[in-house]
Amino acid sequence: MSKKYRIHITNGITIISFTAAPTFDDAKQVIDKLKKDNLYHLRLWDFSNILFNFSTEEIEQIANYGKLKFTEKNRIAMVAPQDLAFGTLRMFEVYRDQNSPSISRVFRTKEDAMKWLEEQQVLLATGLG
Repeated sequence: MSKKYRIHITNGITIISFTAAPTFDDAKQVIDKLKKDNLYHLRLWDFSNILFNFSTEEIEQIANYGKLKFTEKNRIAMVAPQDLAFGTLRMFEVYRDQNSPSISRVFRTKEDAMKWLEEQQVLLATGLG
């Protein structure tokens, strides 16, 4: 596993935490691993502790790459307390959710993101999501 990120499961939610700014290739590597291990239905990307530096073009490419990999209903929460990262990830929401079984949201805190994912977990389990 890369030293830039850690993947772990908490209450059925896959959490990807970064220790260094990921590159486009790092993001693709994580997406491939999540798909391979079937860990993508409820996931939290935590960008709290890094300097976020994806370009708009890279965000669009990552969103499109994820659409190709994740074809079942899934929920994505992203934590970005910094203004630039928050705004950039709001663009990701638009790219990712178009013509996709994904619903994504950006949050300023991990607590808010986890709460939303827990609500989504219930909805998906009951067939309402």
